[in-house]
Amino acid sequence: MAREVKVAVVGSGLAGLTAAYLLADNAQKTQDVNFEVHLFEKAPMLGMDCSSVSLPATGLCDHSWRVDVPMRSFQGGTQTQPSSPNDPPGPDALKGYYPQLIALYKRLGVVFREADFSYSFSLFTPPTAKQDRQINATMIYNGSSGLAGLSMPSILNEPYHLTKGRGFFVRALTRAWTLGLFVLMTMHITLCYLRMLFHALPFWRTDALETTTFGEWAEQTVPTSFLARWTGMDSAWRDYTHTVLLPLFSAVCTAPEEDVLQHPVEEFLDYIWLTLGTHHYVVVHGVREVVSKLTTSAQHIHLSSNISGISPDPQDPHLAAIHCDTPQGSISHTGFHHIIFATQASRAIPLLSSYRDSLSQQDPKRQAAEAQLQCLETFEYRATIVVNHTDPTLLPDDRRDQRELNLISIDRDPAVSQGKAKDNWSATTVPFSYTMATHVLRPPKGYPTHLPAVYQTTNPIIPPKEDTILSIAKLERAVLTVKSKEALKGLYREEGRKFWQCASQGNCLLGELQGAGRLSDVQGPGLWICGSFAYAGIPLLEGCVVSARAVIEQGVRISEGVETMRSPW
Repeated sequence: MAREVKVAVVGSGLAGLTAAYLLADNAQKTQDVNFEVHLFEKAPMLGMDCSSVSLPATGLCDHSWRVDVPMRSFQGGTQTQPSSPNDPPGPDALKGYYPQLIALYKRLGVVFREADFSYSFSLFTPPTAKQDRQINATMIYNGSSGLAGLSMPSILNEPYHLTKGRGFFVRALTRAWTLGLFVLMTMHITLCYLRMLFHALPFWRTDALETTTFGEWAEQTVPTSFLARWTGMDSAWRDYTHTVLLPLFSAVCTAPEEDVLQHPVEEFLDYIWLTLGTHHYVVVHGVREVVSKLTTSAQHIHLSSNISGISPDPQDPHLAAIHCDTPQGSISHTGFHHIIFATQASRAIPLLSSYRDSLSQQDPKRQAAEAQLQCLETFEYRATIVVNHTDPTLLPDDRRDQRELNLISIDRDPAVSQGKAKDNWSATTVPFSYTMATHVLRPPKGYPTHLPAVYQTTNPIIPPKEDTILSIAKLERAVLTVKSKEALKGLYREEGRKFWQCASQGNCLLGELQGAGRLSDVQGPGLWICGSFAYAGIPLLEGCVVSARAVIEQGVRISEGVETMRSPW
């Protein structure tokens, strides 16, 4: 008869759902061990889809329009989806920044499509006594990894429009001047882009880059030769890093500019290199399809279960008990051999602290839990706001400048923004140090053309009109620092990386803190940690999948003497 091993998964985001799915995988089951998985979620619905919103059916649409919150795009190779979920992904599918996520989606049969977004980069000028607010594009990127080229921002055409009625010669001269300015700008951007790719090459990097911040790197890489100064490349590079890369990664990390400047640059260079020549993808039927497929085999899902504490099982101190506050009152679940914290580090800390405090000072389990806590406390989080709305004024003022993704930053020119700094939060806005990203959502087939377009704005620095707001979600995202990157080695480490590979392309191994001693000689429940932050790279969806898989295959199963018989995807 199979031995029952009870596992608690705390959190139902992608990391928690992946961990539960892998433990329930029928192809990996043995006659010796049966894993009984309990999934705990404090919200009334599973976490990965709990912030999404459904817009009512209209016109020819016979079903509601489900809008994912936040946006869940990812990048990978060009291979189309296999004809069967059982077909292994080809090598091209494993290119990009999200190889394990894409492989998981293919295994599940999740349908996704290419969405090679175009971008606009704009500056927001606050209103003054003499002029209204302005949002003017400074660069327009047409997508496809640069193959679609750049477009001229409308503000460059303004001098030409002002010459209307002033004669052919004046207008032709002005047109030539604006085109020449755009060509010069394009040349500078192209050279800076190629220079950035050169610096992103893994085999050109030095070991010092592991602890170098983006702000330090941006300054260290400014060209200083006479030719660079004579051609203006030094100024062009500073402008490129601060008006293109800084807002781009502020949007990717949903973090303020000061955090981006202090972010380790190695992860940004990995992202640049691994996404080169790849496609953006989005899930066709929304992340609720992902949730549905990952929970098909789940048997014990505890919703609206806010965990108030964890303690040793009163019947067996080698096991753990989980105490929850529910609408029905306080409930205790006992007999857990393993607890997987698949939630934010900030959320795991009080839970792990409650378990540590329930142990005696001399208990080795307490010391192991304390080491995990010290590691988790180094990870930082930043709040983010996502608003779905129909207000087009959060886009560039000129319609010709508007693209699928519109990144807008405050104009830092003292001449236009002096005294206009805004560091306070409101229900719908964040400080000016964030980059506002507005996504023009693609409506479903049959959506009436007379209805307004729907936009999703992440971190608005200006509020949408109140009567246009469809939903507001307040979330938290992990932000990597040099300190937390060093602490990460206790949870995740990589080895076997080739000289031409990035950090995430090496072999993924669990750090020594994982399991709280369960993989050595400490007798007690295994305490495991996974999530977007528990992985080498920017905290994104790929980290959820990779860290969850490592915890299950190298942690829970190994400690129970169960061998992973084949790759899960």
